[in-house]
Amino acid sequence: MILRIGLDFDNTIANYDQAFPDVARILGYQTKATNKRDLKVELIASAEGETAWQRVQGLTYGRHIDQASLYPGVLEFIVRARACNCEVFIISHKTQFGHFDDTRTSLRDAATAWMASKRVVGQGAAQVTEEHVFYASTRDEKIAKIQDLSLDIFVDDLIEVLTDSLFPEKTRKILFAPISEQSPDSDIAITTSQSWREIGDELFGPIDANDIQVGVRQLWPYLKCSSVAQVEGRGNSKIFKLETAVGSVALKVYPDSHADIRPRRQTEWSALNFLHANKLQAPAPVATDSELNWSLLEWVAGVSGNQRGESHLYIAADFIRGLNETTKNLSRSSMFVNATESCLTPEFVEQQISGRLMALKSVEDKDLLHFLTNHLEPKFIEKAQRARELLKGAYSTQIAEEFWTLSPSDFGLHNAIMTPQGDLVFFDFEYFGWDDPVKLTADFCHHPGMSISTSAQKMWIDQMDKIFGVDPSFMSRLSALYPLYAIRWSLIILNEFRSDKIKNRLHAQSRMQTDIKSTQTAQLEKAKLMIENLERSIF
Repeated sequence: MILRIGLDFDNTIANYDQAFPDVARILGYQTKATNKRDLKVELIASAEGETAWQRVQGLTYGRHIDQASLYPGVLEFIVRARACNCEVFIISHKTQFGHFDDTRTSLRDAATAWMASKRVVGQGAAQVTEEHVFYASTRDEKIAKIQDLSLDIFVDDLIEVLTDSLFPEKTRKILFAPISEQSPDSDIAITTSQSWREIGDELFGPIDANDIQVGVRQLWPYLKCSSVAQVEGRGNSKIFKLETAVGSVALKVYPDSHADIRPRRQTEWSALNFLHANKLQAPAPVATDSELNWSLLEWVAGVSGNQRGESHLYIAADFIRGLNETTKNLSRSSMFVNATESCLTPEFVEQQISGRLMALKSVEDKDLLHFLTNHLEPKFIEKAQRARELLKGAYSTQIAEEFWTLSPSDFGLHNAIMTPQGDLVFFDFEYFGWDDPVKLTADFCHHPGMSISTSAQKMWIDQMDKIFGVDPSFMSRLSALYPLYAIRWSLIILNEFRSDKIKNRLHAQSRMQTDIKSTQTAQLEKAKLMIENLERSIF
């Protein structure tokens, strides 16, 4: 559908949340505020009062606009809109000059230049042309421009604009409300969205190959991308295969950063560069874009890793051995942070289980609640008590830093490709970082994508003991925590029941969109089986 779409600028495209406190400090104000709202309250309550706030506001919008950032997903939205041949306009209520600016910097020129620097405005096929950028001195003038342009849709962060009596009736209203502080109840015709990915999906459907091709040709023209094909994902990210002048390349579209604030792209990009530099078998990084939240990686041809072959277990163990060797000269505070949901203190796994259990028990599903209450929770109480008794004081004590390891945090043959040459290349490092080797070891065995036999689990544990056994408590910690990690995984399996998790799954796995209930039923059966097998003897 070809649409004429209008976008507000301030606090819709441009995010000033961190910029305002930063500019306040540049101007000499002593503030501990970390966002615009807290700063406003603080400054208005100060001796200067409203004057201080106006000074910061005027200079942030003008001379110091470089401190602002794009809202996550804005650039992707514009790429997708242009890929659908939509016309995109930017209409901003903005005066010519800001308060207390002795340099007389044009707020309008500064905003346009800033948008050009962020690749929002330009002459490219996936950009807004400068001729489509308009500034209005008053709200009435802004609304009149929306009317004059006959816009089909307008996106604004201010509900008072969308509910103004002069706002054109034929223009669809979208309230951009990432923090959900405003209520659109006064006008049922207003759609409220918390992120740009959400708005894009609503207007254009899921991100597809055409979106990717337009974006790649705009932002990485040197690749000369000739074709794009989607590859069905298994996790939370979308994967596309690109044919380019440099050969086949994989493009990864990460989950909506509003729905998942973990820095998945940044983490994986740093990890891949590190692994590649240390000659470990992982895809080579090609290019990445922080504003799009996309990465280009080496395309690795082959088939899924053979999870039944003993040789592949040894190859996986060699990867971990090589990765652990690289950590010996690294400071624990340098380069990498802790892995996602790391468990450097044993009791952390119990805390994670409790949090996941609480979230799932709030879901209105009779079968799910029966399983959690009558089967999973009693086992959790039993195994947590056993772990506390076995580890005693060590249960609530962080393990010594010398025994930490860098962990992919989602490692296994399910995330490996066997090349035609017989090599295994490992991928998916979005959660990479420092962790307890016990968690790495247990996760490999319990991951539902693996389904390895009891004998294979024992083989894996033996290999890990050879690598990490320098820690005298490694095996005792593993024995105590092994059942708890299984329970944790049974709850992860049930993420499809959680409204805060299912969006990422649907983003990556298009086949789920047609039958979510069947997927939920299948996942519940997997979780039941994992709890039923909890007593399998490994040690």
